[in-house]
Amino acid sequence: MAGNAVGTRAVPVDRELRRLLRHGTFAQVLDHALAVRGLSLEQVQRRLASRGVRVSRAALSYWRRGRSRPEREESLRAVRALEDLIGLPGESLVVLLGPPRPRGRGAETEPGAVDRRRLWPSCGPALAAIDAPPEGQVRYLDVHEHVLVDQRRRLREVRTRLVLEATTDRTDRCVVYEWAEESSRPVLGELRYCRQGRTRPQEASTATVCELLLEQRLSAGDRTVVEYTWRYPGGSVLTSFHRRFTRPVRQYLLQVEFTGEVPPHCVPYRQPTLNSPRQPGKPLWIGGSGTAHLAVPDAGPGLLGLQWDWN
Repeated sequence: MAGNAVGTRAVPVDRELRRLLRHGTFAQVLDHALAVRGLSLEQVQRRLASRGVRVSRAALSYWRRGRSRPEREESLRAVRALEDLIGLPGESLVVLLGPPRPRGRGAETEPGAVDRRRLWPSCGPALAAIDAPPEGQVRYLDVHEHVLVDQRRRLREVRTRLVLEATTDRTDRCVVYEWAEESSRPVLGELRYCRQGRTRPQEASTATVCELLLEQRLSAGDRTVVEYTWRYPGGSVLTSFHRRFTRPVRQYLLQVEFTGEVPPHCVPYRQPTLNSPRQPGKPLWIGGSGTAHLAVPDAGPGLLGLQWDWN
């Protein structure tokens, strides 16, 4: 079947691709075109390089999945080379990008996300020390935390289970944080389905940044599970616990177990930012197990937690 010509490129004859060019997004067109052509990201990267265009597979994966979009001049040059490589009309992908998004202070890297430096403002040096991967390389689908409060009303341990999805190819690690009010730092242990990588305490605070090495390297869309436990050697009486989310998560489950006296009430709360006031929810019932359960679907970004007292 013959088609019209645009410059030296042939207009695609695939009906679905034509529909997407009219009504779809940049990511949808790129994904479908690569699938129809049977090209892997590695092949695309190599062929672009042969034309003098350098672009990482991570960037290509982000573009294909709609996690980010090309905006800089060198990125737009790569997009135009992509159009030629996969046989699309000239400027067809560029047009789908629309106007550049606002940059600078207040502009986020992706919809529904906040920069991790806003929720962990003192951890920049520690992140640099472990050469932390870019934000958004893994998506947290489910987060389950079990917090143990001992008979002296102090934090004993936090057991965490994460269900992760890679958003880029060749993903082999993730970064986790832990923060405590007391000066004694927690100790990481009981790792499952991962290994401990580089760990750096942040001297300006009691935060710790740790790299977890996954059991296998993931491609974009692959999922895995990691489990780990932070143990606390001592500290002050604990009256609240929270987790900080930079991106939406499918479900957050927080369980706080009191092994001694159970507080008369336990209240969930949310904070959009570190400096905003707590927004309390309806008090939770604590059963015979002495455990409060907080289950939040589609959580984040911001802070989610529980607060209590024994008065």
